[in-house]
Amino acid sequence: MNFIHLFPVAGLITTACAVVLWRSVLTSGQTNPKSLALALSASMLITLYALAGLEPITDWGLEFRMTAAAAICVLIVQYLYFLGLLRHGIHGLGLFLLPATALPLLGMPLLPDDPILRVQVSSMLEASHLLLSLLAYAILTLAAVHAMMHLMLDRALKKKRLGPIIQAMPSLLEVETHMYAQVGSAMLMLGLGILSGLIWQWEELGHFSLLSHKVILSTFSWIVLVALLSLRRTSGWQNKRAGWMVIAAYLLLLLGYFGAHMIQSLLN
Repeated sequence: MNFIHLFPVAGLITTACAVVLWRSVLTSGQTNPKSLALALSASMLITLYALAGLEPITDWGLEFRMTAAAAICVLIVQYLYFLGLLRHGIHGLGLFLLPATALPLLGMPLLPDDPILRVQVSSMLEASHLLLSLLAYAILTLAAVHAMMHLMLDRALKKKRLGPIIQAMPSLLEVETHMYAQVGSAMLMLGLGILSGLIWQWEELGHFSLLSHKVILSTFSWIVLVALLSLRRTSGWQNKRAGWMVIAAYLLLLLGYFGAHMIQSLLN
């Protein structure tokens, strides 16, 4: 059985959840959070089953391929949103988060699966580095979605255009609070991921690969997050540029984790 074709099935379920949510907002209807959470849990279970079918755990350790990494990130993001649905019944975030997680699931069969791109992990330190990095990416994905909502809310409030989509979102203060909390968590996870990666390089290779595209882009992303939190802490900086900085940090990390692999696959 080709498990990779199960990912689009999960993507279709997630897309259906997004359509239901958007329709309820645009028609001023109501969506039951528990029903939405149930459908989303079905998508997560299918994704988890497909991920297990890729056999990332072998007799000699872990094998990370691009599809497995993307699936893990999607699972983390969807699970965090799933918890929010059950606890708070939040809808506004799902308007953008559900389509953002459906797209990689739908496109999973198109991702390159060249053996040269697979990462074979046999040490706990390297496994910790990869898992911390994926967790940082997942949390920063949430922060980027909140940053986009922050920009939309700020623009709508200034122009006094409060349409149904804007009204379905959380308040600007709530979005900002969640965004900065996620930025702080992502900064911590990413910093630990970079540090553990450098330690692993030294123990395994005897030197640091500081000019690696992953190290450079991940470090730049971390610096942007540190700068943003420092500006907010020292001067109470609240500006729409904060949203753009979060999105910039996310794009840098996206390029570092997945973009370079795509380019390498095309070149090969």
